[in-house]
Amino acid sequence: MKILFFSPYYYPYVSGLTTYPSKILKHLAKKNKITVLTFPHNEKVARGEEIDGCTVRRLPYLFKISKGFISPQSIYYFLRESLKNDIIILNQPNFEGLLLSIIGRLLGKKIISLFHCKLHLSGNIFAKFINVTVDVAVFLQLAMSTNIIGYTKDYISSIWMMKFFKNKILFSLPPIEKLVSDKKFETQLLKEKGGKIWVGFAGRIAQEKGVEYLIGAMKGMKNAELILAGPYGADVAGENNYYQRIVTLLKQSRVPYRFFGNLRGRQLGTFYKMIDVLVLSSTNQTEAFGMVQAECMMAGTPVIASNLPGVRVPIQLTKMGIIVEPKNSQQISDAIMKIIKNKSTYSSETLHWNAEKIFDIQNVFRFYDKLIG
Repeated sequence: MKILFFSPYYYPYVSGLTTYPSKILKHLAKKNKITVLTFPHNEKVARGEEIDGCTVRRLPYLFKISKGFISPQSIYYFLRESLKNDIIILNQPNFEGLLLSIIGRLLGKKIISLFHCKLHLSGNIFAKFINVTVDVAVFLQLAMSTNIIGYTKDYISSIWMMKFFKNKILFSLPPIEKLVSDKKFETQLLKEKGGKIWVGFAGRIAQEKGVEYLIGAMKGMKNAELILAGPYGADVAGENNYYQRIVTLLKQSRVPYRFFGNLRGRQLGTFYKMIDVLVLSSTNQTEAFGMVQAECMMAGTPVIASNLPGVRVPIQLTKMGIIVEPKNSQQISDAIMKIIKNKSTYSSETLHWNAEKIFDIQNVFRFYDKLIG
């Protein structure tokens, strides 16, 4: 099959919206021809390249509004590639793919929407305007889609627009790989850790992650250090001011910390293995699952996560952690200490094995093979 995939952002930009589809496309590229249309997230990225067997083309644009791209010239590329391909896959949420969905529908193409989350920009009236505009664009794209793929029923049932598309929705957990540890990196981290408690955070430093509430939870905590892995600052579109605020807060609160940056593969596996607990302190519906939770559980480390639709599901499935209310530093603090004192309750060989079974990536690949076939 010839498959056209569209997403405003794509690798090497790192987020849940790029990590999930990139793994799916890498698998599908073994038997299908994949073309990815996206935009350049910075000036250094190539306008065209091959990534994991997929042809990636980055479209020109006039300017950006918030995290979105304004690109009238993309109509030409959308039409050209729609004529060449059999199936169109849209990465949701996005505004820019509305034209592509219209073109695909007019050409009678099968359209699949991967619905990751609802856009939720916080701030002024302009941010709310963007939220509404993108919601409308997503609604129209979903209406023109043949199928809509969601992570969990828990999250999808919390999104107002999904009640209109119940007959189209299919469910698949995200494709999550079991990561092994890098022994050399592990030896290095063991020396650095010493006897300290390492509280981990993995993901982009972005507003919806609620890092400030995790910092508040660790304020005054003895012998504990906050360990952060993931892109931050200028490497996260539209979030550099938030990163600067987090750095200032860390210094003011005197919480010991270190940024490891964007870890991948074996080094990320080592990170999960070395921390004592992972905290996902998300605050809104932009977070729909939290793949880092499952990666961490498969490494044998327990998790604390916010009581949000979708985000709470990994802990509900595995029992490897504690669910806390969003924006509640005291509950996070209590949960950290409870897990540290009773780690065997939340991380046993049986729980570890069960997590690997629940998040088996081959089940996800079989789902998409059947969907495409």
